[in-house]
Amino acid sequence: MKGEAQDKQPILLGAVDLGSNSFRVEIGRVEDYRITTESYWKETVRLAGGIDEHGAFTPEIQERALSALRRFREKLEGIDPQNIRAVGTQALRVATNSADFLPRAEEALGHPIEIIAGREEARLVFSGCAHTLPPSSEKRLVVDIGGASTELIIGCGFIAKECESFHVGCVNTSRAYFPDGKITANALKQAQLSAQAEFEEAHQEFSFRNWDAAYGSAGTIGAVADIGHASGLTNGVVTPALLKVMRKELVEAGDIRKINFPGLKEDRREVIAGGLAVLSAVFDTFKIKEMRPASGALRVGLLYDMLGRQEQRDTRDSTVTALIKRSSIDKQQAARVAALADKFFVALNPDDQQTHDCRKLLQWASMLHETGRVISPSGYHKHSQYILMNSDLPGFSRYDQTQMSTLVLGQRGNLKKVESALQDPTFVNMLLSLRLAVIFAHARRTLRLPEIKLERVAHTRKTAFRLWVDPQWLSRHPLTGYLLEQESLVWARVGMEFTLQNNVS
Repeated sequence: MKGEAQDKQPILLGAVDLGSNSFRVEIGRVEDYRITTESYWKETVRLAGGIDEHGAFTPEIQERALSALRRFREKLEGIDPQNIRAVGTQALRVATNSADFLPRAEEALGHPIEIIAGREEARLVFSGCAHTLPPSSEKRLVVDIGGASTELIIGCGFIAKECESFHVGCVNTSRAYFPDGKITANALKQAQLSAQAEFEEAHQEFSFRNWDAAYGSAGTIGAVADIGHASGLTNGVVTPALLKVMRKELVEAGDIRKINFPGLKEDRREVIAGGLAVLSAVFDTFKIKEMRPASGALRVGLLYDMLGRQEQRDTRDSTVTALIKRSSIDKQQAARVAALADKFFVALNPDDQQTHDCRKLLQWASMLHETGRVISPSGYHKHSQYILMNSDLPGFSRYDQTQMSTLVLGQRGNLKKVESALQDPTFVNMLLSLRLAVIFAHARRTLRLPEIKLERVAHTRKTAFRLWVDPQWLSRHPLTGYLLEQESLVWARVGMEFTLQNNVS
């Protein structure tokens, strides 16, 4: 037994952050619910700098990104794929050809890539910083200036209370105001004013009255802190006086190539002017007196989020519980539908470990399928779809929210409205499971159900399902029988077959 304990391998987690300026991969070793960095790798890709006048990634930037991802793939070798999570941020959110580029990126990396919403990015940034800063009961403001967006978060402990993402960062600001590398006082002022206009709408929410201490994450703030320390102007803390000195020296240099800040890394030179303008705007808008750098950032937040899921502390469960409460959902009905949907889905996917994540997603969608009733009982599935698609749902990726919103939209009525999603066989299984659960639970009370058998028919040219239900039970529940017969017509209209059999074989 002693030898077995010694031979036990540590759990390794891999986080991939596809930022708009830099790509990063961090591998962490789990030790007593703490994560120690095993390996870290960064490549300056400048994804946001490779977007053309049509809003699309250029071929050159795509190849640069794919080359970096192929190298990242090698770094991740040997880690359980279930312990790896890769996310994309603002540049991948906005590029017009992002959907075309993503499959190529996933092939290069060898793992799925989630495009996360700005507020979800902010939540993960705060978690990463909170896990690397000393424990404290203070309310913390965390600022993360990325390549194409800036996240502001106020929270306490490990919990983010207020999150927002703004479409301004060091790369897109540098491109807009210093495109030829020239730096003038007017261009720097205009860059700062433009950023301040972005932040102004959040002036009240992130006012200095709402937090006790400010921290900065990501490259710009770390670079400014390093410059302050190397210049002897500060002890690594960012202050308004330091920013003023740096702005003056940038204008005096007049050109990015002539910048000579002590402690400035070469890969930061090209975007330091834009980053400094954004950081100055943050300081002025929110009246910040000093900001300390924090090392955690998005990738560390990803690692702890994965660890939480493994330890059954999944943020998504808490999100679903909160939305159920906020939407006054009938919890008993939600639980009935979720249990039935799970039963049907397992019947259609026996012993399939690859559908574990889909099964969980179906459970959450089932629990939230009546969210729209808070708006109106009429057409609630449409309202549910809108809520799940557009709400801030911590822990869920944009793909997750799209899948869940499409499921709840397709839970009743015709299937033409979700026809594009029916190309995915697993999604079809999920949707049929939810629709059948809604039908069998339509009475909104606990019923003694008969023996039911559901299967997907193999070896047919078109998708086909068979459902067997005790005919005597159906005769006592004619409305359920009618709804199941109508289900055959609904699936036939999209070229699929659903047949209700008269007995359980």
